[in-house]
Amino acid sequence: MEKDINEEYQERTERKFAAEGEMKAVFSRLGDQIAQDQGYEDLRGMDAVYRYLIDKYRWLPHQVRSLSLEDLSLLFDDYDTKKKTNS
Repeated sequence: MEKDINEEYQERTERKFAAEGEMKAVFSRLGDQIAQDQGYEDLRGMDAVYRYLIDKYRWLPHQVRSLSLEDLSLLFDDYDTKKKTNS
């Protein structure tokens, strides 16, 4: 039995939102690690991610908050690698 176009669209949409949720969870965990690495005592999750970008690149808060998940993926692709080589 073939799926109709609406059913296929709904399934793709659900997969997309699930993937975005997983990426947000990964960045939240990364933010916790960044907070620890950078000594951000009062920040966790995405707030630590944003603060790191503000500190590193001197970007404004509205600039870092407007970044897409794909942009963040590019910016943090090798965060752990850089951290290990700078230690």
